[in-house]
Amino acid sequence: MAVHSIDRNTWLTKLERIKLLSSKNQDIKFNNLGHIIDLKMLEEQYKELDSKKAIGIDGITKEDYGKKLKANLLSLLTRIRKGQYQAKPARITEIPKEDGGKRPLVISCFEDKIIESAVSKILNSVFEPIFLKYSYGFGPKLNAHDALRELNRLTYNFNKGAIVEIDNKVFQYNQAL
Repeated sequence: MAVHSIDRNTWLTKLERIKLLSSKNQDIKFNNLGHIIDLKMLEEQYKELDSKKAIGIDGITKEDYGKKLKANLLSLLTRIRKGQYQAKPARITEIPKEDGGKRPLVISCFEDKIIESAVSKILNSVFEPIFLKYSYGFGPKLNAHDALRELNRLTYNFNKGAIVEIDNKVFQYNQAL
């Protein structure tokens, strides 16, 4: 079984082509994008992962995985292509919030982080061109701080409307009553 890409184009070229198609036709439906994940893409995702990040329940570090990198990535790619890849359970740890509460932080196993990164690249190529410029939660290099800056700018520039803070948990609780 061949585990390499179907054609000679690199995975980056394929992602650029997907971005172009998505930007030209927002109604386009993509299928079978799995062929984009090849050995070179997995290797690049491995390189991009931060070696200082927390370790999943498998206990494997970037350094450990890299000792047999080619063999590990080839095994991973083969499992993906055969439909045998299955993500491992994630480790969940709680980190303190400023208000005294805690929020869960999900930590994937190392191999899962590689796949998550690859799939993220593919999905970003599909959806990034169709996000509105004010989709702060999803756009590249945009975050909650950017959304708040824009909200502040609009509120002060137009002197209309109000900013209201809503606690979503309280809202959901009251809806259940």
